[in-house]
Amino acid sequence: MARIKIKNALKSKAFIEIFNKILIRNGKKKLASRIIQKSLNIIENQNKASFREGPDSKRGEASNGQNKARPLSHGNEPNEESFVILERAIRNTTPSVEIQTRRIRGSVYPIPVELDIDRGTYRAIRWIIAAAKKRSGKTLEINLSNEILDASKKVGSAFYKKQEVHKIAEKNPRSQKHKKKKKNK
Repeated sequence: MARIKIKNALKSKAFIEIFNKILIRNGKKKLASRIIQKSLNIIENQNKASFREGPDSKRGEASNGQNKARPLSHGNEPNEESFVILERAIRNTTPSVEIQTRRIRGSVYPIPVELDIDRGTYRAIRWIIAAAKKRSGKTLEINLSNEILDASKKVGSAFYKKQEVHKIAEKNPRSQKHKKKKKNK
């Protein structure tokens, strides 16, 4: 059982490194990692707050009269639940195909091409970050955490981008050639 935990920790660390690579601007790696840490802490806080809220409590109020702006986690490191949510969000938005355009006899056609897992994961993380940047909100940390939560629930811009790519791939007649054709008798 210890191996599984180590594997998950390494996988989560790899996801964090990919987020860092995409978020870095002008060589400021500390800023990028701080954005990711804060967004994971926000996910953890929202997860704990939603867990504490019962079905009879109102959504806008904090439970037990606590101030909602007060952070729930005391350490800098986010807990394992936020990494599970992050992994689920990436898994939900990872595409299995990508659309490449080919020019054939003067016309341009979109052709679906299967993706390997690493490239699909990288593409999913880029979509999540792009969707977070397009959101209207106060900070990138809040927008990123909200987009990760939405992607883990199979909603949000990044998840819909994946659905759109898969619809385009299904419409293409070249994607049908690997499927079996039924014979009419």
